[in-house]
Parts: sequence; structure tokens; C-alpha cells
Amino acid sequence: MAVVVSTLTLALAGNLQAAPAIDAPMPDFTLFASMGVLDVEDRDFDPEAFELEFGVNGLIKADSFKMRYQFVAEVADAVNSRDTGGTEGEDDIHVKEAKLIFPTAYGAFVLGPRSSSGVYGDMYKNIDLFEYNETHNGKVAVSGSPLFGQAAEGQDVLAYKTPTWNNLYAVVSTLSLSESNDEDLDVKTARLIYDDKTFRFGISRVLVEQKVANKEEDYVRTALTAGYNAGALHLGATYEINEDTFNGNDFDSYGVAARYAFGKGLSTSIAYFDKDADIDTADDSGVVFQIKKQVHPNVALWAETGQFDTQADNIALGVNLKF
Repeated sequence: MAVVVSTLTLALAGNLQAAPAIDAPMPDFTLFASMGVLDVEDRDFDPEAFELEFGVNGLIKADSFKMRYQFVAEVADAVNSRDTGGTEGEDDIHVKEAKLIFPTAYGAFVLGPRSSSGVYGDMYKNIDLFEYNETHNGKVAVSGSPLFGQAAEGQDVLAYKTPTWNNLYAVVSTLSLSESNDEDLDVKTARLIYDDKTFRFGISRVLVEQKVANKEEDYVRTALTAGYNAGALHLGATYEINEDTFNGNDFDSYGVAARYAFGKGLSTSIAYFDKDADIDTADDSGVVFQIKKQVHPNVALWAETGQFDTQADNIALGVNLKF
């Protein structure tokens, strides 16, 4: 019996010695709130929650294994629900991020049942300088614009990002939009990005399988972007091409934008956006202008207006709070 106990003790000791060194610090808790007042043409003037996000994120290490986790809930729709005929708004709580990232020496792998769009982040960053008039299609957010086809978020995402080489990296991803259309990978994306912190260039392609909408052709969106940062000055442009859209109205859109930081937290941004569709009634263009003051590392004040040919003009005043 003593021999058996000694052997078991040695085995347990060996397992404990071989166990990986686990580093799992307490997660970071985040808050981002953007609230203010909004005046949209032909609508009542209204206090509004533009964005209200609560999140938790962190990093777990065990020897060579690393895993980042990020979970974010967006509740702006719940806050605004009664304005749009809702009840108390509990059903409008929206999960924006629920993803795991596995960084390795060979690149990063992403598992995201819910995730902000990497295509949007990489390809529209050069012109997405605004709080309310953002450059996504606006289908899952208070803000956004129908001038562009790219969504701000995705679901059931699998992605891979290559290691960065000479400021260049590539990303491929798939999304699943439906579990019952006999197509496992409903959306496929690929993009190539160059970013040396001064110049930023990119090209992307998004393919949505025709089975998603029971159409004969796949919907394809191609985007090109270029940006330049020189200290206080930022210049950017993005061009988007939408082919074989599921509503039969193909269109091209582009935006050019500039931002200048005067110092002491004060900056201004201006952009011109344009959409040219096959059906002329869907054409639109407009100018967006913003002035912003960072009054504290966690607090910014801003005023913004979007003046358009077709869609409703808007004026928004807001406060951003970030932790």
C-alpha cells in the first residue's frame, strides 16, 4: 500500500509540475456612451442615445496558448424604444460583440458568434470620422447611412488574419446568415491592408451567396480605400462598388473626408459622400461637418450636421463618455 501511495504521489506531483503556467488577470470592464439631442428633417426634435455599450474583455495565457475574449452589449435601442412606439425596451438589448481571438505566431484566428465588422473597420476607417453620420448601412444602429452597402456588424464569424509583414496584412473570413438555406458559408470576405501609421491603403471583396436571398447571382461588394495621417491632419477616401445586389439596384458609393486637430483637444472634420445607383431615385449625395472638443481623456463634446440631396438632413449635438 505504501508503494502504491508513493507512486500516486509522484504521478500527481509530475502532473502539477507539467501543468501550464496560467495567467488570467481580472477582465477589463468598459463603457461607451454617446448621448445628445437630434433634429432630423420632418421629425420631432428629440434627446437621443446614439450609442450605449457595456463590455468586458481580457486576455488569458497558458504557456504558448493565448486567448482574447470580448463581449459587448449595445442598449441604445432599448433607451430609445419608447420614442419609436416600443414598450420598456428590454427586447431591444443587442449583443454587439461575442467573440474569442486566438493570437499565434502564425496569425490570429477569430471565433465570433457576434462581431463588429472587420471589413468596415479596415476599409471605412479613413472616412468614418463622425458620431451620427457613420459610413455603414445603418441597419443595426441608430446611426449610419443608406449611401453605403457595408454593414457595421456580422454574425457567426470565422476569420483569420495573417501576421503583419512590412506593414502589410491580409484577412479572410466567413459568415453564416441562415441555418436552413443549404449553404454553410453565406458570406465570404477577403481584404489586403497596408498601414504604416502615415499611409493606409486597402482593397476588399465581400461575396454574399445567392442562396441567402434565393437569387440567381451572388451579390458582390468591392471596396478600395486610401488614407494619409500627418500629425494634426488626416485625409481619407473610400470607394465602394455593389454588383448584383439582391434588390436589383446596383450602385457605386464613395466618400472623401478630412480632419484637422487644432490642439488642446479641438478638432473639425468634413466629408463629402456620393451614391450613384442604377435607379436614379436612389441616388444621393451630401456633406457632413463636425466640430469636436475633448474636454477630458474620458469625455468629448461634439456638434455635427449632415446635409443631403435626398435623405433627411440632420443636426446632432452630443457628449461621449468612455471608460
